[in-house]
Amino acid sequence: MPNTIAIRPARNSDASALAGLAAQLGYPSTPGQVRRRLDTLTEKAAENEVFVAEAGGQVVGWVHVHIYRLLVDDPEAEIGGLVVDEQARGRGVGAALMQAAESWAKEKGCASVYLRSNVIRTQAHEFYKRLGYTIVKSQYAFRKALG
Repeated sequence: MPNTIAIRPARNSDASALAGLAAQLGYPSTPGQVRRRLDTLTEKAAENEVFVAEAGGQVVGWVHVHIYRLLVDDPEAEIGGLVVDEQARGRGVGAALMQAAESWAKEKGCASVYLRSNVIRTQAHEFYKRLGYTIVKSQYAFRKALG
């Protein structure tokens, strides 16, 4: 993989690459599903951005950042997802994507960036700590299907 990493907003033409990377993260999706989701996020561009990292003309990572609004706190940015291709990890791709997300958050007036990481992703936890993130709480996540 070339050393040059370019960060840019995601495009619909990236859907296959984004889907493949989402699968590496454990969230299998079809290119069609990703394209549809990306369209929805693009419609709400004032509060969402998806950045991709390119190296050698190939998408090797992505990050989704959005404004997180709650009644009990001022808005902050939240990382909705970050993934770097297994073959490109450890080469600065994730740090470059997180820097893009943090810059976007600052431009939107956010004072902080929040993220969640599965307890089993210990390497990711160390990565985030190296970037200056601190653990602020532990919690359970619940879901109920509405079918």
